[in-house]
Amino acid sequence: MKLSRIFAPLLLIFSLLISGCTIVESGNVGIVSSFGKVQPDPVEPGISLVFPPIREINQLSIRTVALPQEFTSLTKDSQKIIVAATATFSIAPDAAPQAYIQIGRSVQAIQNTVVQPVLLSAVKNVVSKYAMTFIIENQATVATEIKQDIIKQLQQAGYINFQDFNVTGFILDPDVQKAVEQKQIAIQEQERKRTELVTAGIEADRLKALDSALTERILMKQAIDKWDGSSLVPPTATGQSNILLGK
Repeated sequence: MKLSRIFAPLLLIFSLLISGCTIVESGNVGIVSSFGKVQPDPVEPGISLVFPPIREINQLSIRTVALPQEFTSLTKDSQKIIVAATATFSIAPDAAPQAYIQIGRSVQAIQNTVVQPVLLSAVKNVVSKYAMTFIIENQATVATEIKQDIIKQLQQAGYINFQDFNVTGFILDPDVQKAVEQKQIAIQEQERKRTELVTAGIEADRLKALDSALTERILMKQAIDKWDGSSLVPPTATGQSNILLGK
């Protein structure tokens, strides 16, 4: 009887404590609200006390998000191009409460409001600076410039830990793709002909040098080498025999 009197209050207190606790899961931070006002400091994963409405905790994910997208833009010469890429980012833990207040109460809302517009803006900013042929011939350079533009804009916006923008391809309109391929073939053909002309010029110069090297002495030696002994004296370089030697 005495034990039940002792343990009953303890059980009540324990039950109240359990009911007044919440677990902030790993990969999340807790957003603390007191009487509806969000506090500036987030709560780390683990068990936290809540006393609604004095203290309430909502959770916001800070896990890395991989966002595959295709962005359509116009080049400097008004050609449509699609940039296929995957952006990876997460919400900055320290900025999570402000993002929760000012932007949205979910990663999706923050993504749609902050990240998505920046990605599209960066693609358009860079792609519009260059002609289609330059982009196709310098894809790595263009991709790096887009990434740098994203970093700059997201730093100004805050809230986001940007990790990467991996461009997987530049997709052209089929008609434009065909025209680009035909141009590349024409350039390769021009280069082949230019190489043939250079090679022919080198060969002509070689033959000319060889011809000029055939002096009278060399021609004479060649004539002597070919002499079969049918005449008394070997022929001259011009092919005619010298005068007879005395017997």
